Amino acid sequence: MPHDYEDLERVVYPLARIGQAMRRAQNKAIDPTRQAILQQAAVKQQVRPSELAAELDLYPSSITRQTRSLEDDGLIAVEADPADRRSCLISLTEAGWEEVRTLTRVGLDRFADFMAEWDAEDVRTLGRLLTRLETSVDEAKRRSQRPGGRPWQQRSGGE
Repeated sequence: MPHDYEDLERVVYPLARIGQAMRRAQNKAIDPTRQAILQQAAVKQQVRPSELAAELDLYPSSITRQTRSLEDDGLIAVEADPADRRSCLISLTEAGWEEVRTLTRVGLDRFADFMAEWDAEDVRTLGRLLTRLETSVDEAKRRSQRPGGRPWQQRSGGE
């Protein structure tokens, strides 16, 4: 059964306002791109800049600029990719891991304040529903993506 717009608005508008508030709070603490790179490096252990650009939906030049800054600050290590010498792999240094742990603690403490009046089951339910929403968003993105390559590469030999 399709959802009506009023139901969707009751979800979209609060999510948008919460997202904006979280971005504003993050911008005060750390550049959001910088934080996202650190988080992705923490999750993936080693990651190529091209993967970061695709995952974060950013231009490769933004990733390059931020990774240079993070490397200069001693938060990441950049080394040649043994599987593809044209690329490199980004990983966290010990200082980078400490930065990620600190940012995570600060973010979770702040979020705990937001949900202080919620009971544990409501928090778990919201977590399950948001994870489900995130999965649905990813699936919708995959469905709407154009196939890779140029149009002439998509045509079969019989056309």
